[in-house]
Amino acid sequence: MNPLAYKTTGLALKFLTALARARVTLHDQEMVPREGGTIFVVNHFTRFETLLLPYYLSRILERPVWSLAAAELFSGLLGRYLDLVGAVSVGDPERDQLVIRTLVAESTPWIIFPEGRMVKNRKVVKGKDFLITTESGPLPPHTGAAALALRAEILRRRLTCAGLDDRARAELLAQFGLTGSEKIAAKINIVPVNISYYPLDFTDTLLGRMFPLLEEKLSPRAAEELVVEGSMLLSGVDIDIRFGRPLPLASRLEAFYGSRIPDFNPTPRNRGFLRQLTREFMSAIYSLTTVNLDHLLATLLYKTGGRVFAEESLRRRVFLAASGDWTAVKALPHRGLSQGSQVDLLLAVPGDRVDRLLQLAREKNLLVKVGNGGEEGAHPRKWRFLGRLDQCQGLSFHTVRLENPLLVMANTIEPLRLLQRRLRWLSWSPDWWLRRRVEKRLEGFIEENYAKARHAWKDAPDLCPLASGAPYLLKRRSETGIVLLHDWLAAPGGLRTLADFFADRGYRVIVPVLPGHGTVAADLEKRDYEQWLEAVDEALAWVLSGSRKAVIGGVGRSAALALLAAARRPQVAALLALFPVFGVDYWGRPGCPADGEGFCYEDVPAASRRQARKMLVAAARQLNTVRVPFLMLQGRDIGRSRLNRGERYFEKLGSEQKELLELTSSELAALTSGPGAAALADFIRRSTGGVKSLPYRWKSR
Repeated sequence: MNPLAYKTTGLALKFLTALARARVTLHDQEMVPREGGTIFVVNHFTRFETLLLPYYLSRILERPVWSLAAAELFSGLLGRYLDLVGAVSVGDPERDQLVIRTLVAESTPWIIFPEGRMVKNRKVVKGKDFLITTESGPLPPHTGAAALALRAEILRRRLTCAGLDDRARAELLAQFGLTGSEKIAAKINIVPVNISYYPLDFTDTLLGRMFPLLEEKLSPRAAEELVVEGSMLLSGVDIDIRFGRPLPLASRLEAFYGSRIPDFNPTPRNRGFLRQLTREFMSAIYSLTTVNLDHLLATLLYKTGGRVFAEESLRRRVFLAASGDWTAVKALPHRGLSQGSQVDLLLAVPGDRVDRLLQLAREKNLLVKVGNGGEEGAHPRKWRFLGRLDQCQGLSFHTVRLENPLLVMANTIEPLRLLQRRLRWLSWSPDWWLRRRVEKRLEGFIEENYAKARHAWKDAPDLCPLASGAPYLLKRRSETGIVLLHDWLAAPGGLRTLADFFADRGYRVIVPVLPGHGTVAADLEKRDYEQWLEAVDEALAWVLSGSRKAVIGGVGRSAALALLAAARRPQVAALLALFPVFGVDYWGRPGCPADGEGFCYEDVPAASRRQARKMLVAAARQLNTVRVPFLMLQGRDIGRSRLNRGERYFEKLGSEQKELLELTSSELAALTSGPGAAALADFIRRSTGGVKSLPYRWKSR
């Protein structure tokens, strides 16, 4: 290997990484052993892995890393370049001797792809056995990495054996090209490595749209590789590289052979050890797969088995899979699944994470619409998935990443048996059970988040009383549910009377606690209004787990949160603005919440004031996008300027059905009796069709 060429490669890859939009994340780098001879066994999905992984490993180990590459690559300029940077052809007759010598002398780590080739459809298991799919059919994984590690360990043991005479030692050294002055490695390790990619949809990229033209100039295989792997670098794909726990050869040899040192010959016993070791590190490689949302969705679609399903039902299934306990299924989630409650999966929005994959399935003619439901119909959309599992051989093997990326996604997590069991159970669970599980999980999130925030301030003398600060949930199975949002600098306890008023009339009601509220004033310091919106989304999803329609009502400045939620969530059927405060110049006196009840703050962080201002400004920009029925109730005792400002905001609202009612008082008590109560009840009935209780086990219409 030419050291200058290796440094040049590093600089070129560093420059390419800076230009590319791919995001490479390394996990568990501390697992990489710094001492001993090491073979890194890696799954193989793309061509550039032979350059990408050596670059990052050389940075970790601070020395060059060599790799074995397919013989077909060693031709022309690419072949000469690979020779210079330390790649060795698998067809090189001196390959084995070179690998064993450098491992025992602890001079160079190696990268080997035990799959033996690029597995483009990611189909690597059949039943309980590892079988690598190729264009000609399934084949077992190569035992070459295990054989090289075994022979290196045998040589290391013999060279360090106290009973070895000088003549035998000299013969061993000569056989493997060693001089005797080298430092013999203390151990030989196999380190499993997994490389995962997200997303895998390249149809809509620039190169993807050029595929028909490229296919005319190149072979379909070459055109597909150029489109897929070029798009990976240019379209912002996430590349997760995970390192597993090293597998030392010494302990495995002792467990299999006892104290006897085996010979180099391929005896039946040695072949049995190689198969056992290969199965072990293959299992380790695929257990390191970084599971992402596309994997879960594609697998659930394939497990529907051609059955008709509602989109909202699929969303509940994938939500339960994505928000479950990952340690229980021994799987490693992508950061998009490990952060947040994943509640956005339940609330359908055009172009969101679920809709993007369903759109891809439709483009590939894998998903057909059933019935007349959808945006224009009264019923939810229903689909039938037509995915096939036979695109594994011949030319389709090389083009499957473009023709059927959903098959690739589903195959990727097939070796994760516990996760497969969970997804299989979810795919067959009835709709009523899914609703119940979603409801309980969301309740757990809402209560756990408040409990954690409260625990962090448990010793504060000004901690909000639990009865006032805790979220308030009133379960019903009704046609309509209501989300009530307490004001900025208030707490859920101030809305309990109003919540009970709606619950007594049969509605499903929740009063969530906005993050930073219900504890102490200092908790508001690092909270932003996006977190408040996430809490509103969780409350909205909880309501919809037991109701078909949702109404959101905001008190004071939280009317802005209700407007923002309605602007981005089509599930909102109607809006209530209860004594709203839309102007940023009305701050009032700290410690006096707009609802007049519950916990009072003695001080307010300046950062929280800025977030409240941002929330109000954002809501003002979205007024004309709100189209749902809207009712504004405000009291005459708040001042003429504030009334005028509320009326101006009311006029800018985009809703065709909007109503403004002035009451004599701005106290919340005015909303549970008299004209205020009558106006609320009548508006909700006209906007949503009334209360209508639902059976415990009800299906999507």
